[in-house]
Amino acid sequence: MGLLRTIFAISVVFAHTNGTIFVDGRVAVQLFYIISGFLISYVLVERKAYSQVAYFYLNRYLRLYPIYFVVALLVICTYWVFGTVWFIDMQFLRQLPWSANLLLALSNLFIFGQDWVMFTAVHDGHLHFATNFQASELQVHKGLLVPQAWTLGVELTFYLIAPFVLFRRTVIYVLLALSIALRIYLFKIGLGDQDPWSYRFFPAELALFLLGALAHQILAPFYSKLLGKNLLFYSRIFTFLMIVFSLSYGQIPIGDEAKKLIAISGLVMLVPFCFVFQDSSRFDQWIGDLSYPIYINHMLVMFWVAYAAENLNLPVTNIYYGLIVVAVSVLFAFLLNISVGAYVERIRGRFRKASRTEPESDPGAGGVRVKPA
Repeated sequence: MGLLRTIFAISVVFAHTNGTIFVDGRVAVQLFYIISGFLISYVLVERKAYSQVAYFYLNRYLRLYPIYFVVALLVICTYWVFGTVWFIDMQFLRQLPWSANLLLALSNLFIFGQDWVMFTAVHDGHLHFATNFQASELQVHKGLLVPQAWTLGVELTFYLIAPFVLFRRTVIYVLLALSIALRIYLFKIGLGDQDPWSYRFFPAELALFLLGALAHQILAPFYSKLLGKNLLFYSRIFTFLMIVFSLSYGQIPIGDEAKKLIAISGLVMLVPFCFVFQDSSRFDQWIGDLSYPIYINHMLVMFWVAYAAENLNLPVTNIYYGLIVVAVSVLFAFLLNISVGAYVERIRGRFRKASRTEPESDPGAGGVRVKPA
């Protein structure tokens, strides 16, 4: 699962530089949602890792916020030094209505609400709900310091409801049916394949989180019972197959929608195996820890690389640009992990011990010992 997460993060980087090379960028984001649903179900339902809901919220926020905050601060510093960053426009903030500035200020500061920005537009000097955020007199999203962090807003919304949903299978089924029905309705009215409704609208994306949770609660124990001591062996095989599929996704000669369906259904079926493999491999855990900082830092890295290339009169529109951005993003992610990430993990570790309701040696999916999520 760790290498897969990093492949998905790098897929998003390529999507923003050279187009689809591994998994399509939008599909990669939705695959992250499935993995998140699985992991949060494991943490809450199986490990029962938190004695109070507030502890769960705080721990998840600590997982996301510090690295996000450092990158956001670096964006501000970069803008101050160079006078520009291609994905934001500080000057136009003066032209926005106060309601838009308030939404941007709060969402930039707390992450919550960044996905909501994608459903707003400005007309006649007022902020409105909009079905197309690009059809706006002023592009509100250009005030986001880390524009790709809108996905964190979606994640945090799931975290908000998870403790009240994942313990009751009936509730999961009902919400899953409603989320799928909503997605069908969006397609029926012509919005289902349009941005932002195609993958930014939480009520429709909720189905992916819930499918991941059901993979943990139903498929993981089924595979464990079925395969017994052979579970790790098959976990290696199926994780390898999922990795190969992800790396070759862009080269598979079938329609995009068919590939997307195969990717989503395949990950739902195989994510329990990927989870067991991750627990058995320190390398997989280590490389998986790079996925989040890669995802968060890559837009800023794109600016740094493009700025350097422009001043050195080097082309920035070919495959080398994407490869350089990936390489720098990975290096930057490593530095963030050994500095900010390591410090925060020590805090989270102490916090987990203080808030646990069960011993640290709880068995994980399939009865194997697992690293806390």
